[in-house]
Amino acid sequence: MNILIANWTWFPSGGDWTYIENVSRLYEANGHQVIPFSMKDERNLPTRYDEYFISNINYKTLNADKTISSGIKVLSKSIYSAEAKQCLEALLDKVDIQLAHLNLIHHYITPSILGVLKKRGIPVIWTLHDYTPICPESTFISNDKVCEQCKGISFYHAVLNKCKKQSLLPSLAAAAENYVHHFKGYYKDVDHFICPSVFSYEKYKSFGFFKDKLHQLYHGYDFDGANLQSGERQPQQNREEKFILFVGRLEKIKGGHTLLKAMQKHPDISIKIIGDGAQEEELKAYAKENQLHNVTFLGKRTKEDVWDFIRRSAFLICPSEWYEVLGFTIVEAMLIGKPVIGAHIGGIPETVLNGETGFLFEPGNENELAEKIAQLYYNEELTAELGANAKVHASRLFDPQQHFEGLKKIIPAL
Repeated sequence: MNILIANWTWFPSGGDWTYIENVSRLYEANGHQVIPFSMKDERNLPTRYDEYFISNINYKTLNADKTISSGIKVLSKSIYSAEAKQCLEALLDKVDIQLAHLNLIHHYITPSILGVLKKRGIPVIWTLHDYTPICPESTFISNDKVCEQCKGISFYHAVLNKCKKQSLLPSLAAAAENYVHHFKGYYKDVDHFICPSVFSYEKYKSFGFFKDKLHQLYHGYDFDGANLQSGERQPQQNREEKFILFVGRLEKIKGGHTLLKAMQKHPDISIKIIGDGAQEEELKAYAKENQLHNVTFLGKRTKEDVWDFIRRSAFLICPSEWYEVLGFTIVEAMLIGKPVIGAHIGGIPETVLNGETGFLFEPGNENELAEKIAQLYYNEELTAELGANAKVHASRLFDPQQHFEGLKKIIPAL
């Protein structure tokens, strides 16, 4: 079976790519061929199908031009891509596709391709990595706080609250995008929607989003392919300083300030921070101003480097303050045998079982986070126990064959 996998990038770009890499490997291991459909980019992995990719869209450049014509161009590209339709039609004329598996396609490829797939009778499954179909801002965060005011297709709240970048025009564009996609009925052409966590499944369900097409299925992770189990390098705490770890985008929704405030209470505990983002300089300035000599910013690192730091760390911290759909960094840490301290929000409690695979704390509560850090850091026996539990729990939850069997129940032809 030829399976089309559509995503906005065809290079490592976050949790979405981690899933695509794993599900592609899974499809191929079961005798299927993966056909990519994405956007041109010099960082893309090589593929003979890149001639069918859409042109690169740089929204930072487009948004920098404040003219009306540029604004219309941004709006039109993000809502409906005529180019994506044409490129997909050309690809389908050359390659016989039996199944389409969509991932992050909003704003770039756009749901405009759904009509093309429907017309050709190609079954469509869509893994929902974020909340864009029911939240114009995609994260349920409005002005740094959790918000669900758009429930009931009331997307105008995004404009009233200036949810997108705390600015009127981006918020207007986001709301318009959601209204068009809903009222044009694009989503009806999807056969099945996959939610990676129980939380995201229940959230989509509570918003009345195609309840009969929703499926909850945890991602699969190819442990051996990722070299997370056998052959891994041994922890090096005995050869270097003991440290704890944060890995993720440096943005407000990821809880960076809460983490730094908690670390102020533990000047004797070292933490390494991997990642970059819009809040990077702000967090660095805060650390410098408050003389947080125990905090080291390492910037963005390769996946292999991240795994190495996880192996060498005592444990991982995930202080998110938004509805995390799943959190692949948590999954990877647990598969390596590390416990996690995570915020009690979104899908995090499905992996971080309080007192079993790590600890949970109230989102934004730096005092409680500081308490959990001390509780785990100064008890190596407990750290080892929770780490072992975490590995067992994650191995069971994210078993790749279990994921494939779940896909087969949805698409029996697999």
